[in-house]
Amino acid sequence: MRLLFAVTFIIFVITGCEKQFSPYNYSEESTIFSQTEETAFREMVLTLRPYVRHEGMKEYIVTDSLFNVKIEINNKEWGTFNSFQIDTALFESQVIQNYRITDSVKYPVIAPFQTPKDSITTAGGYSDLLNGYVTLSPGVYICKIKSFDLRDLDGNVHTIKTTIMEPFEVKENTRSAFIGQFDVLIN
Repeated sequence: MRLLFAVTFIIFVITGCEKQFSPYNYSEESTIFSQTEETAFREMVLTLRPYVRHEGMKEYIVTDSLFNVKIEINNKEWGTFNSFQIDTALFESQVIQNYRITDSVKYPVIAPFQTPKDSITTAGGYSDLLNGYVTLSPGVYICKIKSFDLRDLDGNVHTIKTTIMEPFEVKENTRSAFIGQFDVLIN
């Protein structure tokens, strides 16, 4: 009897796991190749360029990366991201206001859909996930870049709040959208 119960339980768990949809996983439609030839929207791309004013000119800050870039879409949290890492040794720079600066540098950020938690163990957790699940169907949205962090030469972290709000369009069968390139003054 125990053996029959154990076998039934294992079969139930295996078949239940195979068919369960999880927002943590990409669906078949979100892959580059799919049988339906449809692509689901998954990420935004943007570029940040923090700068300081020096002798009336924009001088761009050189750091290894920007981190904790907080993004909202239509006043709902989309996620927190880091920019790509850059090799700061490649830039000729000088020091101003405790930052290394140069005449031009860009920090690209890819902001894919994120879920708030890595694992959910309760029914309330699933409810919170579904209530906070942001999907973007074709249409126009407002992207707000709330803030990002950067380090100065002493290793101090500065949180930079921004007023960047940019409309963007999600087109049918596109995987990503370019939001724009933004220069951000650091005081």
